[in-house]
Amino acid sequence: MNKRIILDEFAKVINSDRYQYTESDVFLHESMQNKIATFDMFFRTTEDGGFGVVAGVQEVLELIEILNTTDEKIKREYFEKVIVEQELLEFLVRLKFTGSLHAMRDGEIAYPNEPIITIKAPLIEAKILETPILNIMNMQMAIATKASRITRVAFPVPVIAFGSRRAHGFDSALTGNKAAIIGGCSAHSNLITEYKYNLKSVGTMSHSYIQVFGVGSEAEKLSFDAFIKCRKERADNSLYLLIDTYSTLKIGLENAISAFKENNIDDNYHGNYGVRIDSGDLAYLSKKIRERFDNEGFKKAKIILTNSLSEKVIKSLKEQGASVDLYGVGDAIAVSKSRPCFGGVYKIVEIDNKPLIKISEDTIKISNPGFKEVYRIYDSNGIAYADLITLVGEDSDKLKMINSEELLLKDEKDEFKKSFLKHGEYTYKKLTKLFIENGIITNEYKSMCDPLDSQNYYFENLKNVAIERKRLENPHKYKINMSTDLLKLKYRLITEINKDI
Repeated sequence: MNKRIILDEFAKVINSDRYQYTESDVFLHESMQNKIATFDMFFRTTEDGGFGVVAGVQEVLELIEILNTTDEKIKREYFEKVIVEQELLEFLVRLKFTGSLHAMRDGEIAYPNEPIITIKAPLIEAKILETPILNIMNMQMAIATKASRITRVAFPVPVIAFGSRRAHGFDSALTGNKAAIIGGCSAHSNLITEYKYNLKSVGTMSHSYIQVFGVGSEAEKLSFDAFIKCRKERADNSLYLLIDTYSTLKIGLENAISAFKENNIDDNYHGNYGVRIDSGDLAYLSKKIRERFDNEGFKKAKIILTNSLSEKVIKSLKEQGASVDLYGVGDAIAVSKSRPCFGGVYKIVEIDNKPLIKISEDTIKISNPGFKEVYRIYDSNGIAYADLITLVGEDSDKLKMINSEELLLKDEKDEFKKSFLKHGEYTYKKLTKLFIENGIITNEYKSMCDPLDSQNYYFENLKNVAIERKRLENPHKYKINMSTDLLKLKYRLITEINKDI
């Protein structure tokens, strides 16, 4: 059993596409394995044209740690079944990651075409990580970004991630709920997410629980009574009754009120109590329930709304004045339902310190060359004004950010769009952090060990995003600029290629 568990854990490292190993065979045959390659993981667009929320870097670091600590016997058992080239097999069995990983941390707010993760390592080490990294980052960033959209529109009402049963498999439910927390959800419902990340899971009850007691009003009342008697003194003493199995207002609500009264549950109760509605006209029903609760003296009774909620539905509920204390959101978050493919990519930008570029007839697919890092610039009010992508080791723009009288920001696509910030009227922060150096995880990793720390980091940075840039529809465009030296490099390479054409 233990051997199987270890093998399955290592399989996450080799959760890859065949071509990465086919290419690695060629690199080894051509004695290119010691060339130092730099790859960027980034995304090109978001659902609303705004920002994404970084999630998954913690798991990428754990993935590399698995690669470096797995016994060679285990590696051989896996590789010998899928790799037929003997020379490559022996190389992979001994392979460890010896390079560096630079990244934005989990919880960071990121924009298109910025390097989220940069791997700089010997060529094959960097190459075989492509699919595993994208597998982790695309799923988690899709969910964290969707959770951000939903929690922003729901604010100040908390959102619980209820989508494990709709998630695309075990790992998606496990890490997806963690990503949802990073993206702003107040809680989740998944036990294994609680076990791995120490994030408390919550839940109410199902329709099938009620039906087990029989059919009709009397059976429903029995189910409520049993639930309250069993749960009211438990450590998790939340008493939320699902009231739409038969008739929300005429049966469910009345049974809930009776059950609460008969079990002495009222506003003096030391835990949480209330009801959940999972069908019908949620706005209308919630207002009627709130009115009834208040008339009975149940001022602290909470109302949870569920049933295929999304940011659009929640926005509509708010506009209708729905009475709600918690939203439970399922597949809209769990699979980022309206945009399930986040679209992150992993592109080579340098080989042996020589910058590389990919040209495309689709302008959006032209890559930014070189080993880069990202700075965020804030105006005098502390609001994020622009992001500046610079070349690592480049001095000119960094010195300007510290010493010059003004900082010049140029729009790549429109030379007439320029911004000037005077010295003393702006501050900046480096977003790119070193998480792995020479194959060893650095102390920066500790900042992401607790997903709640990443969530708090996200919340603090969200405060610094202008309100116009947080709206869900047509958000105000954020400035993402490249340094002068990076722009010169990019267009020099494009010019050289155009000469060949």
